[in-house]
Amino acid sequence: MNKFLIWIFRIIYLLLIIFIIYEVVRAIVGGTWESENIIVAALGIIMAGLFVIVGFLINQSKSIGVLEERTRNIGESLLKLGNDFKTHTFRKR
Repeated sequence: MNKFLIWIFRIIYLLLIIFIIYEVVRAIVGGTWESENIIVAALGIIMAGLFVIVGFLINQSKSIGVLEERTRNIGESLLKLGNDFKTHTFRKR
């Protein structure tokens, strides 16, 4: 379901970009859009891109947090293994 929603948003985003490009080309050739409308539309695309980037960064931070927790557990296990090894070698002396 999550991947489906991501694909829907990507398709909507791409259609919006294609429409804006079409309108910009129309305005350059002599269409109906004013330059202010083009600027506002471009800002809308930039804002939508920022929302996508923020979502990606939130997902990455969750992944890094899980990875950090796993490495912390591995570090504790290695510390315990080292302590066991020290006590074992100390007993053999």
